[in-house]
Amino acid sequence: MDYFQMSNLAILLGTILTAPMYAYLYAIYRERFLGIWTLCWIILFIRVLLFDYGLINWRESALDIFFYQAFYIVASFLLIYGTHNFTSRPVKKYWFYCVTIITALSILSTINKLPLVYKLIPSALLAAIALIYTGYIILNIETQLFGKYITGSSLILWGILTFAVTFFYEHIQVEIFTIIGFACGLLRLFTAGGILLVYFEKTRADLVSQEYLQQVNFELQQANQELNHFCHSVAHDFKAPLLSINQLAGFIVRDYYDQLDRNGQEIITHIQNKSAEVVTITDHLLELSRMSQKPLTMESIHLEPLFREVYDELIQLQPERNVVFRIKRLPVIYGDPIMIKILVTNILSNALKYTSKRKQVLIEVDSVENKNDYIISVRDNGAGFDMSESHRLFKIFERLHSVNEFEGTGVGLAVCQKILKRHYGKAWLTGKVDAGATFSFSFPKDMPKQNVNTAANLSYTI
Repeated sequence: MDYFQMSNLAILLGTILTAPMYAYLYAIYRERFLGIWTLCWIILFIRVLLFDYGLINWRESALDIFFYQAFYIVASFLLIYGTHNFTSRPVKKYWFYCVTIITALSILSTINKLPLVYKLIPSALLAAIALIYTGYIILNIETQLFGKYITGSSLILWGILTFAVTFFYEHIQVEIFTIIGFACGLLRLFTAGGILLVYFEKTRADLVSQEYLQQVNFELQQANQELNHFCHSVAHDFKAPLLSINQLAGFIVRDYYDQLDRNGQEIITHIQNKSAEVVTITDHLLELSRMSQKPLTMESIHLEPLFREVYDELIQLQPERNVVFRIKRLPVIYGDPIMIKILVTNILSNALKYTSKRKQVLIEVDSVENKNDYIISVRDNGAGFDMSESHRLFKIFERLHSVNEFEGTGVGLAVCQKILKRHYGKAWLTGKVDAGATFSFSFPKDMPKQNVNTAANLSYTI
């Protein structure tokens, strides 16, 4: 076996062993750049097997020389393309220009009667640039993983050797050429081994991070549950004395109002109204807390009769209102009947509240569906709101209108969002100032039909 065969054998073995490593990583992690690099290594293996190892006597045929260079060019471009995919950046146009120019030079050098070494320079130059560039990118990724230094340095050294061998082909002694061939074969293995090490280190770091996050998540869930219980207890304990204050104020208004001077009458009326307002807020806080803790009791719910029932209950409290209420066909869903009724009540209460200044009120309810969800929308022709403020809508105690314009506590929409989150749904509003608003919510079609308790998985706290 001569020195050239030994050199080519080392390169062939290095390529054979490297390609499966990248294929293995791609099969495990399914990252696109690994698939691209795997294809690059397969092309390199075919080129080494057919041309470098001597299965095709390519040095005597212009067409074979061109195919030899074409393998080089395609593999180099795939290496660059995979590198850009690795860094999540698009391939710059100048790489396409570079590949085009190199291809044109390869064709021109092949059809002209130049020495073989000159014919190989364009494709070898592209390969060297691609290897050095990829090595530089890998060395500069933001990670402390040791494997990147092995892979990056190996690629750069491989690129330098590729460049040197091609340009000084006729001046390198056979023994040195063999050593370089062995080195290139080993460098192929080092690049793959470095990538393997990167992913093993990354997997280990991810496992440690996952364990830490699971522990932190568990502690946060515990703290969240304790905070929910605390808020529930505080709200519940506050409610009794607040009711007492409200009742005492009502007793004074009923029996001693005429005995007070005008200033005293204003004060006691203010106390009665404000205590009643705080009691209402406390009730809403308790309701929001219950939405976080109550296990779901899943039942089939016909939304259309539910909307009609809730509307009838609400409009009885405002018989003087001139309201046109329209319902199009609504779906049957699975959910907790108590929570869904609270949801519908809050939605229709808002629609009636923010249309209170309209002489002719229109409230429409309809639905559409997609592959995964039902989407129900409730439209009104009320006060509407500025969409630039929409990010505040579902925050507790946030209001886009003053209490003087429309009464309320700023808790209702937070309750709606909580209920929908418990049912894996979403809520959103659209509107325009003085042109009405639309409350829309999605409800999954595949909600479990058995009783479930998802409260422990929620991170929302009142």
